[in-house]
Amino acid sequence: MSKVARSRERIRSSEIEPAVFEVCWRLYRRGETDLLDGGVASARIADELEASHSAARSALQRLEQRGVVTARDGAAPQSLRARRSFVPTALLEGGESA
Repeated sequence: MSKVARSRERIRSSEIEPAVFEVCWRLYRRGETDLLDGGVASARIADELEASHSAARSALQRLEQRGVVTARDGAAPQSLRARRSFVPTALLEGGESA
């Protein structure tokens, strides 16, 4: 891998958490959430960012460890299958009107 390619990769990985958070916030506020009080699915966030599912999921896990997002159990609207999804913690705590 060239120096330029490694540099671009570092930039993308360093910007993934803020981008994932912003998309999660926006989609949650827009009501694009799982059923049963779920949050926004990591796959939906990855699609929105045109990122890999694993990159989005890893960023969400790091954000969850820091308390920025909260993981919830929900159900996929299309299949009704149970899955984990994510909500910006500030919206659960009444930081801004949901």
